[in-house]
Amino acid sequence: MKSNYKRLGDYIRQVDVRNRDLSVTELVGLTIDKAFIPSVANTIGTDLSNYKVISHNQFACSLMQVSRDEKMPIAIYKGDKAIMSPAYPMFEVCRTDELLPEFLMMWFSRKEFDREVTFWAVGGVRGSLTWEDFLNLYIPVPSIEEQRKIVAEYQTIERRIENNRRLIAILEVTAQTIYRKMFVTTSTPKISPKAGE
Repeated sequence: MKSNYKRLGDYIRQVDVRNRDLSVTELVGLTIDKAFIPSVANTIGTDLSNYKVISHNQFACSLMQVSRDEKMPIAIYKGDKAIMSPAYPMFEVCRTDELLPEFLMMWFSRKEFDREVTFWAVGGVRGSLTWEDFLNLYIPVPSIEEQRKIVAEYQTIERRIENNRRLIAILEVTAQTIYRKMFVTTSTPKISPKAGE
């Protein structure tokens, strides 16, 4: 094992804050593609005081059916506090002077990470990963300066990709508008009958 690889459990701690006073109303869910989305769950009659509160730079994950899906839903939360189902384990980086949360999320986003957790989940109940096995994963922990540099470069590329997506969407709308003007809204000219017909 490379010298800069460290045990994940030495850098994170579980978080379990409940919405006892019902002060948080924003409900989110977690996708298999490692992203938070507004929840579409029907919460009528649900006791939201038992839901977990997630805060900025904290992580949520699902350890269930990892081997079946060959992917682990896990994401870092950005923004104001929200609530999630109590079924989701939550954690945060407890040594941020040594490991950046954004750098850790980059590691979780790699296909190699999903392959590794899939391997460890094979022996679990219904293909689930245990919290202990998750803590015992090893991750690279380069110097904090190197992490900052890697994260900054990655975020620059992500911003460019997002800007290109927006530009493509605008160009698609423009192309559709031109198409409609040229071929749909323009009336077809009538053809005059030839002389003698």
